Amino acid sequence: MKKKSLLYAGVLMLALFVSPAYAQINIGNKIKNKVNQRLDQKIDKTIDDTLDGTTKAASSTTNTAEASEEGASAEATGGKMKAWTKYDFVPGDKVMFADNLAGEEVGEFPSRWDLNKGNAEVSMFGNEPVINLIQTGTSVKPLMKGEQWLPETFTFEMDVFFDSDDPNVAYNIYLVDDVDSYNRDVNGDLWDPIDVRANRVRFRTFGSESEELASKEVKNQWRHVAISFNKRSMKVYLDEHRLINIPNMPGKPTGLRIEVDKRINANTMVKNVMIAEGGKKLYDQVMADGKIVTYGIKFDVNKASIRPESIGTLAGIAKLMQEQPTLKFTVEGHTDSDGEENANMKLSQQRAEAVKAYLVEQGIAEDRLAAKGLGESKPIDKNNTPEAKSNNRRVEFVKL
Repeated sequence: MKKKSLLYAGVLMLALFVSPAYAQINIGNKIKNKVNQRLDQKIDKTIDDTLDGTTKAASSTTNTAEASEEGASAEATGGKMKAWTKYDFVPGDKVMFADNLAGEEVGEFPSRWDLNKGNAEVSMFGNEPVINLIQTGTSVKPLMKGEQWLPETFTFEMDVFFDSDDPNVAYNIYLVDDVDSYNRDVNGDLWDPIDVRANRVRFRTFGSESEELASKEVKNQWRHVAISFNKRSMKVYLDEHRLINIPNMPGKPTGLRIEVDKRINANTMVKNVMIAEGGKKLYDQVMADGKIVTYGIKFDVNKASIRPESIGTLAGIAKLMQEQPTLKFTVEGHTDSDGEENANMKLSQQRAEAVKAYLVEQGIAEDRLAAKGLGESKPIDKNNTPEAKSNNRRVEFVKL
């Protein structure tokens, strides 16, 4: 069996080097069908290490809780934290849609999405599931009830993949479900998409290119896209860079779809999609509820390493505490019910302590913060849907 494993691993490595990037997913799937599950895992790791250029430590004791928090490796997180210091995006405070593709079958269309046109399927890329938008023009949208389901204040986040910085690859985000539901009187200029490329974002005459991103080589790169819409204003971010800021948006969003436009052979993939309804300002939350509930503080999978896209939320908390010097909080970590209960409790404690340590580094006095992990013991939703689990995975700042 050992020789067989080495043989298949060698075949895979050779295929990766001689095949174009767009063929790598198909190669992985074909090999997967020929070997057992244990070998699949080894191959997935080999693919991931080859594409990322990093070596990830394997763990046979990894807790399966919070699988939706897939994202940057610990190495990438550490390197990016300082770069994201000006990132001010804060997610909404109620999750409406969240999909990490848990339980989806590879090769099938993702069950929580609808297809407008084209061809899409769940694929394994590295060691995680992704939505593979196979051909140009492919358009998908979340399965949501109602025709005008987006609230007047919301946030949207997802990770998108770029093989390179070739301008012929774009992800178009439409804030209308489909062409048939477009209404000029309601949607205004939202006939046009938010056009996301490796280094720039545009909407009609708005938008810009990030000089910093453009100066870096793009090779097998995941980028984090975030949109904040508040009644009339819209901000759009690509990684840590805010590239669109429209104070008076010409149209009302009513739905959402993602469409790929590629004129070259390239991998086009999406993962970690979350839509959340907006809410009260931080100080108003404390005054009304005695606590702040946030979904904007994110961690590496099954770790206490804070991901860089958490900076906006953490900066808001730090600013609030600086402006209100009498405020003191217990930082509470919460998980969903996936995984082993004791492991969830331990992980939530480590994450609460990591958040406290970060705020102390930002100048908040240590005696104004306590840390407490509560694991899955205090759910605020029923844990029976991906959205409910996302609502339960949270960090709370409870006023002392």
